[in-house]
Amino acid sequence: MVKVFIKAHLSFSLNGHTLEFVHQHISSTGASGLAWGPLSPAEHFGKEIEVLVRTATPEPIAMRVKATITRELTLNASNMSLRFHADSPGLDRIREQVQTHGILPTEYVRKYPRLPATQSIQTFPLLANVSLINSEAGASAPPISFHVSNLSPNGIMLSTENQRALAYNPGDRIEIVLEPRGWFPVHVQMHGLICRITDEPHLQSKNLTRHLGIKFTAMSEPNKNAFMDLLKDILNRYKQEIG
Repeated sequence: MVKVFIKAHLSFSLNGHTLEFVHQHISSTGASGLAWGPLSPAEHFGKEIEVLVRTATPEPIAMRVKATITRELTLNASNMSLRFHADSPGLDRIREQVQTHGILPTEYVRKYPRLPATQSIQTFPLLANVSLINSEAGASAPPISFHVSNLSPNGIMLSTENQRALAYNPGDRIEIVLEPRGWFPVHVQMHGLICRITDEPHLQSKNLTRHLGIKFTAMSEPNKNAFMDLLKDILNRYKQEIG
């Protein structure tokens, strides 16, 4: 799925503070890369707010959208994100603006697109066991089971509600073992680097959900061959579904 953006001005008030963000990229799901300003990642994470969105498109519109404050971490930065509520009035108008005027900024272009995980493809791995490498926190800790969100030849997005994942940080090196599914019987093992972390409250349970954006760094030759066979099978099944 291609993620497209439009430019918009955002503003909201919380705890006596008013924050404004001018000419930001937003999608139909929200906005990221925002400065915390006077707000605190510890105190204001998970707060629900109402955001005034004014699109900077050829047909500008303005609306109020309900959103949740989430947070994202990279090796060099800590930023705030806003997750728009899917049932928020006016969100359909933002989707229309994105569909009509959306762009894909060059900084978001990936060499390989990531394939979204789906139950309908028999061999798509939906679970992965993850362990920290060369870390005191991971030396004796058991692996954590993550859900697979998407997958590509050079990276993966994982998520979990397991709070032990709070010990993971951008820059950590990890070992990933993809759980086999369907007729594909082989565990695929690789090493990776955590490049980005996003935290948000789960919509139903309200548990903190941690998402890891991971770049693959190493695979043995047998694992690489197995992984490429798995990707080929997944792509062929995607083509059959599209066809």
